[in-house]
Amino acid sequence: MMKTTKAAAKAAAFLKQKKYRTEIGEYLVEGLRNVEEAVEYAITKMIFYVPSDDPRLNKLLQRAAEKSIAVSETFEGYMAQISDTATPQGVIGVCKMPETKLADVFRPGKMVLVLDRIQDPGNLGTIIRTADAAGIGGIVSLVGTVDAYNPKVVRSAMGSIFHIPLAENVTEAEFLNCALEHRYITVATAMEGGTSIFDARPQDKVALIVGNEANGVSSTLLQSANARYYIPMKGRAESLNVAMAAGIIMFELNK
Repeated sequence: MMKTTKAAAKAAAFLKQKKYRTEIGEYLVEGLRNVEEAVEYAITKMIFYVPSDDPRLNKLLQRAAEKSIAVSETFEGYMAQISDTATPQGVIGVCKMPETKLADVFRPGKMVLVLDRIQDPGNLGTIIRTADAAGIGGIVSLVGTVDAYNPKVVRSAMGSIFHIPLAENVTEAEFLNCALEHRYITVATAMEGGTSIFDARPQDKVALIVGNEANGVSSTLLQSANARYYIPMKGRAESLNVAMAAGIIMFELNK
């Protein structure tokens, strides 16, 4: 057990910036539930906490001790400095980024989800959480997609980022070559010129490509895809939020 120093709080706060996360290879996990998941499923190096009578927090600290994870008692001022939220939840973990290779994402009998330039951290976190719930085997994050270890993404994923392999900064060519090598068919979401998702035939080796919030899937990926699918809509809405659309299609293709 140790007390948080000013230098330690400052170093942890730097991890809110992508530059430092990339350089150091670590990221922040905030909130009791997320840190509980991190302790069990991620490489957790440190836990900062504000003392409280919460039995869940005390159980978490006990579990951290069992796994030889360093814990640092702090106070609200330092916690606010480290936290990325307006109202810190009183516990933050520092985790090591996994070294996931693109080939690790293609797992036997499992669908792959491909993210093409998703920009909103909340959308990305929700997509990761939904992919975990749908039983997706892995995620490919193409160049131009928001950093998966952005604090807001990690919070929105609600622990699912620890459960599913995710390869970042992959080029379109790298993805297409790997999909071909593993004999996966590529399926792109499209607003038009495709087949209704409700007429799709589920298959084992599918790489589902979900596109940018404003512009959709890139023309290169659309042209190379083996199939295109859209979600029929009966109301007046022009489109769905990308996380909602991704969830519907993942569950439909993976049933």
